[in-house]
Amino acid sequence: MGKFTISLTMAAALALTAPTPGLTQAPAASTVRVSFDDLNLAAPADAAKFAARVNAAAEDVCHDMARGNPSGGFTMAGCKVAVRRQTMSQLSKHQRQNLRIAARGGAVAVAAR
Repeated sequence: MGKFTISLTMAAALALTAPTPGLTQAPAASTVRVSFDDLNLAAPADAAKFAARVNAAAEDVCHDMARGNPSGGFTMAGCKVAVRRQTMSQLSKHQRQNLRIAARGGAVAVAAR
């Protein structure tokens, strides 16, 4: 399997909900890489590991951005949604299909128990 890495760079514009008075400079963009070359995204357990990695990356990126924007014109929830969307946009169609397969497999496994 090839090496797969997603690079997430969140610009302040994605996470700021409105212009912030007194903020003279936008917070610096934060970049993090999410590696998933060791995962089979069609397998429910690996898809869950991928989701956990993306969530951890979102926490890191959004906390960095929150520190750079102490005035409050920022929401953690909005930032995390933007990180997840950006992650999905960087996956190939095949990788997104594999995640959907894993999601169905996980639902079937739970229902079978």
